[in-house]
Amino acid sequence: MKKVFVITCIIGTLLFASCEKKTQNSGDGYAIETTINGLPDGVRAFLKVPNDKGVPQPKDTAIIQDGKFLFKGKVAYPQLGFIYINGAQGNINVLLENATITIDASKDSLSAAKISGGKHNQEYLKFVEDSKVLAKNVQEVRARYQAAIKSKDTEKINSTKKEVTALDQQAVKYQEKYVLDHPSSYISVMLVNRLFLNKLITAQKAKQFFDALPDDMKKTPVAEQLFVKTTEMLRSSVGGMATNFTAPNPEGKMVSLNDIKGKVTIVDFWAAWCGPCRRENPNVVKIYEKYHKDGLEIIGVSLDGRPNQNNAKEDWIRAIKTDGLPWHQVSNLDGFRDGIARTYNVRSIPSTFILNEKGEIAAKNLRGAALEAKIKEMLGK
Repeated sequence: MKKVFVITCIIGTLLFASCEKKTQNSGDGYAIETTINGLPDGVRAFLKVPNDKGVPQPKDTAIIQDGKFLFKGKVAYPQLGFIYINGAQGNINVLLENATITIDASKDSLSAAKISGGKHNQEYLKFVEDSKVLAKNVQEVRARYQAAIKSKDTEKINSTKKEVTALDQQAVKYQEKYVLDHPSSYISVMLVNRLFLNKLITAQKAKQFFDALPDDMKKTPVAEQLFVKTTEMLRSSVGGMATNFTAPNPEGKMVSLNDIKGKVTIVDFWAAWCGPCRRENPNVVKIYEKYHKDGLEIIGVSLDGRPNQNNAKEDWIRAIKTDGLPWHQVSNLDGFRDGIARTYNVRSIPSTFILNEKGEIAAKNLRGAALEAKIKEMLGK
């Protein structure tokens, strides 16, 4: 059910993780004029915006006078704001943009507030309105799923899972269609960003969308974030070109990937402290000894250098000797902070990349018999 919850989040709070770039603002700024029923003068209202982790943080405060209050400011790019009011339940979601925005609300139903003004606000509100039917279906599936779990009804749990899968596909298609129909919309940029970060679309698809954006839209913070993330992902994806790197070997000599490439090359991320890595090493040694003469090369990239290692270099060198690893070894002894690991988007080890003669990534994370079969195939054996 994880994906269906993610989809609910995307539809309901699409812009939650958007960010504001600290650059020179343009336009006359924003003015959020709010009228609220049911609260006396002197009550405080709060405007909050999400930080880089998506947690709402205070941005401004206002005091209700004659049933009204006002927030004023400037933003470089549209940003989601959350208005909270003492004595009222819930909050109002409003897209901050340099325009005059009016809100009519009641203390008993802030989420039902009527918002007008602002081009991006209206686009956002229309998207939310058009997706209400889908959001309702998501909520109904969630309720049925929870009821099935509570009653321990295996048959209903399984049938609900099938509904979830169908709903996942429907929701993603709906959002992709919105993006295709609104290729220059700031809402689309943020929507693609959220879909990608939640792994509901591929890096290739997200990058295609970014490439089609107008130049001014590419400079927005959300688009820049999308570009960085997709670039990182594509650098380490099957079919991508492996990025060259240089690092010291145990003797301190600098070794580059480009200098040691063979007909087939394995880039092997490991560490002395990594149990699964060490258990796989004997299998890799056998493969190397069997196919090295045919053009197989391996370069090990050690991620030793964790804070709790007293002498990471000694651990690394000892592991190479103990496991009898005859291929090239390099390490910056910087753990997962290592620049090579970041370039290849390595978040866990063991992690392997199998490169063809052109240096393209042909496969990833194969072990045991699957690794040997791939090497054999690529060498034409």
